[in-house]
Amino acid sequence: MRKTRVAAALALIIFCSGCWNPFRNPFSNPFGGGGDDKPDITPSRVIQPAKKFAVATGGVMSGRDELVIFGVNGEPRDFGSSELVCTPESNIVGLTLRNGYLTQAAGSGVAIVALKPGVVGIKCKLDGTDMDEIYEVTVPPQSLIQILVAEASQQLAEEAVIDEDVGADVVALDSVSPTATALGSVIRRRIDLIDRDDKPELFGADPTDYNENPPASYYDAVIMAKDQFSPTNETDPTYETFVEASQRRLLTGEMLVAYDQAVITAAGIFNGDVLDNTGNAFAFLSPTQDQWNAIAQAFTVASLDIPANAGFTDASFPDLAPIQILIQPDVWKYDDGRPAFVFARIRLDNTFAVVNTP
Repeated sequence: MRKTRVAAALALIIFCSGCWNPFRNPFSNPFGGGGDDKPDITPSRVIQPAKKFAVATGGVMSGRDELVIFGVNGEPRDFGSSELVCTPESNIVGLTLRNGYLTQAAGSGVAIVALKPGVVGIKCKLDGTDMDEIYEVTVPPQSLIQILVAEASQQLAEEAVIDEDVGADVVALDSVSPTATALGSVIRRRIDLIDRDDKPELFGADPTDYNENPPASYYDAVIMAKDQFSPTNETDPTYETFVEASQRRLLTGEMLVAYDQAVITAAGIFNGDVLDNTGNAFAFLSPTQDQWNAIAQAFTVASLDIPANAGFTDASFPDLAPIQILIQPDVWKYDDGRPAFVFARIRLDNTFAVVNTP
């Protein structure tokens, strides 16, 4: 059953106007990579944003793409006859008037239009003077949203926390899906391992596609690599869901709940807010009943060997062997106790073949 809660009021964090660059962390390296010229997998961030937004090129729920400036009473601020001008620092997003308003001031803010993946800051001026607040917008790669929905739509829909104060089937902004987090972490870990040796082919990614427009292209290339993720295969039953998740308007019912959860999780995976809950797993598998029985038995007896019929073997990932199977305890489970996914990661010396500790 889907989880619900009453939303708590979110306090605004006021930005320090004395910082020399209001948009970027002065201690971050925009190119990452330990000092070389290779862009990092995590975009540089906004310092102390008053609020964070997660939007998508495929669309988000109505209202989630609106930056509204609130007053001390918690109501949209009344700017009267003043001129309000909000501006993004780059073309990752565009800004338009909120529906039904003729000016930004009348609408107490702006509507955000996602144009391409990235992280961007938005600052506003009131009658030509900078306002103190700065806002951060993350646009995750749409392919990351799509793969989460296609791989685990049922799990995401049931794990999503619903904000009943807003309405039925409205996913809370701070909703966490352990399954979505685990799947997204696997993809991010693959990028980490590729960058370690500058080897996109480690997971079948095309080097040209991988380096085309980082960091978004890292995700696109890893997700779309041949024979890696089933929903990207045109013959797979989940392929249609993968395609439909490219646009929120193509989805209905609980698929919308799964999509909205995927946007939140994908944004956190992409910008680094969501932490890995798998202990650096680089692959996942939906085990059959026979595979699960073998994995569970190996865990029960503290085996030092991965069962031959577990679905994962050292031969599956020769460059990363020996591997260890993780039974992630928080991942969604079927009624019979079988987890929707198990995970593979690099096995350390003197550890068991199957564990349940991330």
